[in-house]
Amino acid sequence: MSDFLLMLPTLNEEEALGALAPEIPKWMDVLVVDGGSTDKTKEVAESLGYGFLPQKFGKGKGCGVRSAMEYFLGKEYLYMGMIDADYTNPPSEISRMFDAMKAGGHDMVLGARDRKVQHDMLGWFSLFINSSTSGLTSFAYRMDLPDIQTSYWLFSRKSVETLYPYLVARGFEIEYDMVYNAWKAGLRIGTVPVTIRGRLGETKFTNYLRLKQIYHGLRYVGKSLYVIATGQRSNGRRP
Repeated sequence: MSDFLLMLPTLNEEEALGALAPEIPKWMDVLVVDGGSTDKTKEVAESLGYGFLPQKFGKGKGCGVRSAMEYFLGKEYLYMGMIDADYTNPPSEISRMFDAMKAGGHDMVLGARDRKVQHDMLGWFSLFINSSTSGLTSFAYRMDLPDIQTSYWLFSRKSVETLYPYLVARGFEIEYDMVYNAWKAGLRIGTVPVTIRGRLGETKFTNYLRLKQIYHGLRYVGKSLYVIATGQRSNGRRP
């Protein structure tokens, strides 16, 4: 068994999963966490020798992330990476993030996507929502978080052990939930510039869900202000 687990959240990603597989480094163990696919995602994952885990806790990406963390903590892995399984995220970027984690002593590393590429690929509305919520979160936490809705994540075992008991998000608000609890616990968070490319298959992230990110951003900023006011933040190392 490797020291490194790469988690791929899926929902009907048979085409993209097969295309992504040749690019995943052999030194990573791969776990597909599935949100109820009705295509051949499971068959493709198993044919590639990947672990396949139907997610617990309900529907939504947040439930998938929490399911993966529970699985991770039941094994002896030291690191957990996560990218989207829709082909948009080259797995080689996780290797770069891993190098940055070791060099910088970070507990977590987030990939920061180029904003011009985001605009060209995802449109101005998506970029506006991400830039606004990232800026709001960065201001509240006094941190540089240029891409709060990133699909690139890397965790040390310490960070998973710290975060997992407190995560409650079920959907795409999981990003705010993880960063909020990492900030509250005083974990060290790093960022690394990353690339993206066109997806294969249909997106599950609608404009309604993008707009809802503003609500989630404000909600978690409100939680952070309460933590600051009541002195509940960890006295450990600052991110």
